[in-house]
Amino acid sequence: MKTKNSIMLVLAVILLVTTSASAQVAIGLRHGIAASTLSDKGNLYNDNNVTLSYTAGVFASFPLNKSLAIQPEINYVRKGRSNETTVLGTATNTDFLLHYMQIPVLLQYRNDQLLNKSGSVFYINGGPYAAFVLNTQTRVSKNDEGGVLLPVNSSNKTDWGATLGIGFQTPIRQKDVRFDLRYDMGLSEIGQQPTEYRTKALSLSIGILL
Repeated sequence: MKTKNSIMLVLAVILLVTTSASAQVAIGLRHGIAASTLSDKGNLYNDNNVTLSYTAGVFASFPLNKSLAIQPEINYVRKGRSNETTVLGTATNTDFLLHYMQIPVLLQYRNDQLLNKSGSVFYINGGPYAAFVLNTQTRVSKNDEGGVLLPVNSSNKTDWGATLGIGFQTPIRQKDVRFDLRYDMGLSEIGQQPTEYRTKALSLSIGILL
């Protein structure tokens, strides 16, 4: 019930933002890859035990003026941590995986002075996100052999966090294409872990404005 209420709250905020925007709306799709891990509270730099995954979503960009825009999104992303141990010459890899529906609301800034004659532009964006667990799994494999994914009950169904990124937009065959590099930092403690882990992810995606 709490998860459903949180989803409704986030969607209500997005609706409020979208209905208050008076400029032309741009809708787009994005696909990419994400490298994620779980780290201790306040640890921004630990990049050990990384797991790779696919990410995809839809976004809407609402210009506020020539330089600023509000961009709510609905994305799928898998985050987690990969641990490897070796006992008596046998390497065991354990993956803890969280499948999220992640909803960020980003403020995007682009400098008109960087806009060139071809219509290409650099931009930065950032803002909060709410992520809701769709599924939680573990996978245990030995000696690089494929393991079996098993469901896990997660005690924490919601992850609140912040996103910061840079991007580049350029027209390709009459379509505006975006290349985004982003960093996500979760603020909520993840259950089923030996310490106060938070999610952390670095993603690279390609988006296209429809």
